[in-house]
Amino acid sequence: MIHAGEFQDFKKVVLAVSGGRDSMCLLHYFIAGADKLPSFSVLNFEHGLRGEESVGDSSFVKAYCEEFGVPCRVVELDCRGFCRLHGFGTEQGARILRRREFERIVKEGEADRVLTAHHADDNAESILMHIFRGSGLKGLCGIPRDDGVVYRPLVDMSAATIARYAQVNGVPFREDTSNKDTGFTRNYVREVMLPVIEKRFPNARKGINMLGERALQAYAYIASLSPQAELTEHGAAVLPLQALQGVTGETAVFEALGRIGGRVDVTSEHIAAIFALKESENGAIVCLPSGFRACKVGDTVHLYRETPPFNGEVPFAEGVAQIGMYEVRVWKEKRGAAENALVINSAAVPAGAVWRRRKEGDYFLPFGGGRRSLGDWFTDKKVPRYLRERLPVLACGDQIYAVAGLEISQKLKVNEGDRRLYISLEREQ
Repeated sequence: MIHAGEFQDFKKVVLAVSGGRDSMCLLHYFIAGADKLPSFSVLNFEHGLRGEESVGDSSFVKAYCEEFGVPCRVVELDCRGFCRLHGFGTEQGARILRRREFERIVKEGEADRVLTAHHADDNAESILMHIFRGSGLKGLCGIPRDDGVVYRPLVDMSAATIARYAQVNGVPFREDTSNKDTGFTRNYVREVMLPVIEKRFPNARKGINMLGERALQAYAYIASLSPQAELTEHGAAVLPLQALQGVTGETAVFEALGRIGGRVDVTSEHIAAIFALKESENGAIVCLPSGFRACKVGDTVHLYRETPPFNGEVPFAEGVAQIGMYEVRVWKEKRGAAENALVINSAAVPAGAVWRRRKEGDYFLPFGGGRRSLGDWFTDKKVPRYLRERLPVLACGDQIYAVAGLEISQKLKVNEGDRRLYISLEREQ
């Protein structure tokens, strides 16, 4: 079914198991060949969408894992609430939530990869859906085997082959009744469109997958010729606007979005809108799927994930404060802070100073300069508009004493003999 050698670079993996036939076959394979494979555990999602049926699926997976001594974790997702909040469809919202958990697992070192049971039929369906949505060349490449987070060992295997494995080995599994609901796009393609196509073209799935392989080769070559985005400390990918034209510009955008996790469901219409930023005013924004944005900043475009601004206040103190998408760290010793940490006179911080977002009427006495409105100072420093509402500021009333990661007020100037504190800014990944 799979060659054990393909996992030789992984020490530990997490199997994403839904309880369906494909993922249960993957789990069965790992249990049967555990002595030749990396250590593994199981992750199951309960999406909160199918009531007792989905709860039963999770219980089934957990019981199977317990029978064979496999560690299993069930994660409950509030898909409906997430989709209502962000305006996503159910399929898209569930995919985003799963992907975020996969990224966290790999980033935090819980596993080298998350393994899913996507197969060749899934790949053909995805390529067709990308075509219908107006995808560029990247969409024709289909589902990658390894994207640095998710590894898909079955992606070259047909659903029929997996079904035979399940039958021969007596692999138990659960049927997801929602898989027959053609109101979902993928189900419509699988249950309605492809059977009609295959009546005339019996090898359609194979041909679609071959197209994906050729597209991947072409895309890789074009990507090697395309400009590479620069990543900022705020998690944005930056490209020069003058480079955004033609297929190399399109590929540059896709690659940049891929580096920040925002490539899902981006179509040629989105790419055209990003290209059009060249003729837009500075600060113009294009909304992309999954909460990502493209913003014109001077002669560049910044691609980033939109995050809600922080609306609370956190009293100034030594230690770590969570301010929206950032962690502000205040340390006594320089070795505890980043190299670019701000240095302040601790005794000069007024009682009642808090970390918050900027407000109308804020003013600043920047180090080495005169009094300015904070907005004007941001403009002078060319701070992108999308960051201004998110950067933590240290304030007392409407007076700003520091902009985390950028500058301090003259009032916090350090003189010889003053007790120093170091302030550093880190973005939450």
